[in-house]
Amino acid sequence: MIAPSCCPYTGLSGLICPRHTHHSEILHIVIITLICAIYTLYVVFVLIWLHLSSIVINSVSRSTYGVSL
Repeated sequence: MIAPSCCPYTGLSGLICPRHTHHSEILHIVIITLICAIYTLYVVFVLIWLHLSSIVINSVSRSTYGVSL
């Protein structure tokens, strides 16, 4: 008798697709992971942008007003 599996061609049914989970549960986990990754990239982009803009603003103000370190 052949045991039913959700990934019949790989032979890794217990590793890739746990036996007691539904495909909708796995899909929710994938969607939440993607949302978190996109949000993390957005936060990193904003932090880098703020850092670079502060460097540009400080360098312009130093050269305009003649302030040296």
